[in-house]
Amino acid sequence: MKMFRSCLNSIITICSLTLLSSSPISNAQQKKVTDANSHVRLMKNVDGSTTQFKRDLYNTTLEKSTFIEKQNGEKIIRTRTTYVRDKQGRLRSGIIEDGQRIKLYKLRYGYDPKTGRLIAENMFDARTIRRNDANDPSKETPVRALRYSYDAQGQRSKPIVYVGVVGKTAQELQKWLKKNKFEKGTFPDVDPFAPKTANPNARPKSTP
Repeated sequence: MKMFRSCLNSIITICSLTLLSSSPISNAQQKKVTDANSHVRLMKNVDGSTTQFKRDLYNTTLEKSTFIEKQNGEKIIRTRTTYVRDKQGRLRSGIIEDGQRIKLYKLRYGYDPKTGRLIAENMFDARTIRRNDANDPSKETPVRALRYSYDAQGQRSKPIVYVGVVGKTAQELQKWLKKNKFEKGTFPDVDPFAPKTANPNARPKSTP
């Protein structure tokens, strides 16, 4: 954390976002996810748009696309995000594209090595490489970074948000994040294909 702060120095502005739950489903809890087939799930959003979740054959990638459908059946895709899983099935990286498949942002996620909880999210501009670290000019600087902590009950806290751009660029970034519902983060609230994890507090089934 200290190293990251020193990298961005004075260009960083710090703000906070609304509370995020540590549950895989937070503000999307009231949305119904339906099965289209074994590899596709569909979720209807409150604004009338639809979010499609699609996995590959071995569940190593997750593609999340949000679109609106016209009366004639034409689908207008707003954004498409492709996530890559690690060996544990966790989302580790990703790329955000617009409806024309133009790459907009690169994503990187970090997890606590002991608990496995999400603790870091970095978003980089896929169109312009930014290097603002005076100590290491070769290091790429994210346009936004989120850092999470957890309380004693395991609930995720409000993230600390670092914005690595200023002025008009920062304003345009915030406007884009809000428009595409990424202001709370790019990590999906819903991951219908996430590997099931065993509950350590569950009681073992008794045998007859």
